[in-house]
Amino acid sequence: MVEHCVSSAIKQRLPMAKELKENKQYYSILQWIVEKGILDEKGEPFSYVDRPWLIDILTDWTPQIVLVACAQVGKSVTFMVKVSFALKHFKFNTITTFPTDDDVKEFVASKVNKFIQANRHEFQGMDSDNIERKEVDGRFWFFKGTVSKTAAISTTADLLVHDEISRSDQGAINTYKSRTKASQYKGRYIFSNPGTERDELDLVWQKSNQREWVITCPKCKDEHYLIWPDSIDLERKIRICRACKEPLSDDTLRQGKWVAQNPGSTISGYHISHLMCVWISAAEIIEDSEGDPAYFNNFVLGKSYSPGDLSVSKTTILDLWTPKPMDIGERFIGIDVGNIKHYVLRSSKGLFKIGRFTKPSDLDDIIAFWKPTSGVIDAMPDATLSRYIVDKYPFMKMSYFMENANNPQTIVWWGKGQGDEASNKSGVVYSHRDRILDQHLTNMIEAKHLIGLETDKEFQLYIKHYETLRREKVVNNKGIERYIWASTTGEDHYVFADLYAYLAMLGSGSGVFYGEVTQADIPSVLGADNIYDVSRAFAEINQTNDQN
Repeated sequence: MVEHCVSSAIKQRLPMAKELKENKQYYSILQWIVEKGILDEKGEPFSYVDRPWLIDILTDWTPQIVLVACAQVGKSVTFMVKVSFALKHFKFNTITTFPTDDDVKEFVASKVNKFIQANRHEFQGMDSDNIERKEVDGRFWFFKGTVSKTAAISTTADLLVHDEISRSDQGAINTYKSRTKASQYKGRYIFSNPGTERDELDLVWQKSNQREWVITCPKCKDEHYLIWPDSIDLERKIRICRACKEPLSDDTLRQGKWVAQNPGSTISGYHISHLMCVWISAAEIIEDSEGDPAYFNNFVLGKSYSPGDLSVSKTTILDLWTPKPMDIGERFIGIDVGNIKHYVLRSSKGLFKIGRFTKPSDLDDIIAFWKPTSGVIDAMPDATLSRYIVDKYPFMKMSYFMENANNPQTIVWWGKGQGDEASNKSGVVYSHRDRILDQHLTNMIEAKHLIGLETDKEFQLYIKHYETLRREKVVNNKGIERYIWASTTGEDHYVFADLYAYLAMLGSGSGVFYGEVTQADIPSVLGADNIYDVSRAFAEINQTNDQN
């Protein structure tokens, strides 16, 4: 892989070639790494054996670069090394932004400072104590959070680097564009795990040359890049050629090449997914696909996710209807609380009974007759009935909608309640409202359960409640887009009763529940190659809003 030529604008900024040998001017970052013995932030030699696709990104000096990537691939460290070289040898004043000031402190302390300390022979005099600014040979490297208590950096720069741009304040990002106007290079590198479509990352990616890592099948010689699910054999749990379906080896993945899908663009675009990562098995990817679709698209496939067209229509529900009995095995009940209470009874196969009631004693009669093994009841807006039911029936849980900031993969988990419920850990279940609805509705669309209800007026009301659901895009005060579920009429009670029955089924062992854990018990979602904490991503993008 040959390094891209340094532009004439860059060469004009370089010192003349009369320097002493020990101060050799480098034009090649790879030569610099090898000859100077540059080490990573852990004090170890760089290795790209399993990440060969990073080499072209490292050596690409196109002024405009966009990288759309999954988690745990080394993007932050790659650009850190790239900027360090440009600061030292191209004399580029640089501004690097992160979503928040806390992200700046964490990255500089654990990555940049460690990298400087490991390479003191190259960065003599650079201060590793200053968090917001680094200086070497009269050139500066500034670090700033886009959500900050202080104003944006007003100094000019040759290069802007926006780390995790999809999680950053979009208004602040725009203010930095003018900082490179006086520079000949006018560099701008943006990269992130993607968020929704039409954000800044996605817009720049669409304008780029959209490089994909193309492999050559050793069997049929077809050249293509890996996509989900065509490149995975779901039964054998291996990567396969999209053309001949033969297995692909790790070496085949390593020996790929970047190929532009939109040639002619002056913006260098790169896309990295876990499908390219030889250290991540096909089985892991399949397992991730069965969870939250937003997480799977953003952090595994490295794709933006905008499920605005996801909906359950009357036709969808009627296609799920069956005359066969669904009251088979364990029974689960879900209850939506309001002036009129709605309930849904189901088994692992599907729904078999729905109805409404007003008095708590009515629910006692329903439970006595159907004898469910597990149930979930809405804790809001009036928790009186919920407390009564949970206290009386040990198999019942109260539902609270909130986020799990510790682990974005967890969209349903146990936890201590609030107030009077704090001592009853088993009586509360938390879930991320919009993401668990995504999962539940996707299951319906994919016919993962059936509906064995009587075709009466109650069934028609059940259908009507689903027909009111709409996926709406909202933008928070930082300009970050997210999608929420809303009802056009407010009459969505059967939807949530159905959802609570689904949660009850998950809680019985059919799904994914997580016991309460401490922060120290939670393994990092990302490896040491990328400092950004992915657990904060959904906390910003998918702020929960109980629409009931």
